[in-house]
Amino acid sequence: METILEWMDSVNDRQDLLPLWKERPIVIFIQEEEKMVPLTVNSNEIKIDHDYEFHRQVHIKGNPQNIKEMLEGKVKLTDLYPHVDVKGKLRDLLYVESLFFLSK
Repeated sequence: METILEWMDSVNDRQDLLPLWKERPIVIFIQEEEKMVPLTVNSNEIKIDHDYEFHRQVHIKGNPQNIKEMLEGKVKLTDLYPHVDVKGKLRDLLYVESLFFLSK
């Protein structure tokens, strides 16, 4: 959970990244062990939001080490299979993967 919060804060501090996400709001559900965090991403911020209304959703479930490497942009989301369970439309998965990679 700490890694997710640190990543979220670092992305929110950047002025150049989130404005690229115009008109593509998405919810990223990240589950480490028993904890699930819904992150909403839009052109203004990333935040933990349990009251989401976006239709685009990506579900990521894995161990804390794999989640950390993914958030740090050290490994692609699509390369983590079968160590991380990922669900969503391919277009949305690639979109989220690019956010992780560009935020490093």
